Amino acid sequence: MSIRTEKVAEEIKHQVSEVLSRDLAELHLGLVTVTQVRMSPDLKQAKIYVSFLGNKETPEACIDKINYRKKQIRMHLSSRIHLRFMPELSFYHDDTTEYANRIDELIKQIHKDDKGDAKE
Repeated sequence: MSIRTEKVAEEIKHQVSEVLSRDLAELHLGLVTVTQVRMSPDLKQAKIYVSFLGNKETPEACIDKINYRKKQIRMHLSSRIHLRFMPELSFYHDDTTEYANRIDELIKQIHKDDKGDAKE
């Protein structure tokens, strides 16, 4: 990514976080974290990865709620970020923390099993 692309991605990440936490609090998504924003080279597409904490709904249901308000989020961004074209937003659930936790648990289980075999 170019420096400009990275700067725009970082600004979109910051502004989307703010919009989701302040302006769209009525969605009751719990703690929403924008983990990453990937921009297309022409700055017309933004893939936004979010994770949820403290939510009773499935991540897919939360993503659906956010996607339903995508136009509103884009309007908020256009008033705060001045670009020639406001990128089209696509939201995705970032499951890397769950994946990392699962790998960590498996590694702990392997070490636990190895210690049990060593005692025998």
